[in-house]
Amino acid sequence: MFSRNGCYVKAPDVVLRRFDEWGRCYAFTPEDPEIYDLNSTAWLIVELCDGRPFQQIEADYLATVGPKVGRETAREQFHAGFDALLERNIITASE
Repeated sequence: MFSRNGCYVKAPDVVLRRFDEWGRCYAFTPEDPEIYDLNSTAWLIVELCDGRPFQQIEADYLATVGPKVGRETAREQFHAGFDALLERNIITASE
């Protein structure tokens, strides 16, 4: 699992390809070669994983998305997205 006290970053070998005009972002994981089509939730979470602690990432996500979909829905989306990104090795705990 993950530590709620840890800090998180995009995995160093992951390549992101953003298509802002299409509202899409793809992630390539070379260690386990796969291309993932990130939805807007996952894309935002990856962008927030810049060395911030977990609680700050969650708070920043909720501040951005919560007013649009409701705080509890945003929290559920965040945790599902965060877990999926960790599982796919797109984000990782920073050293």
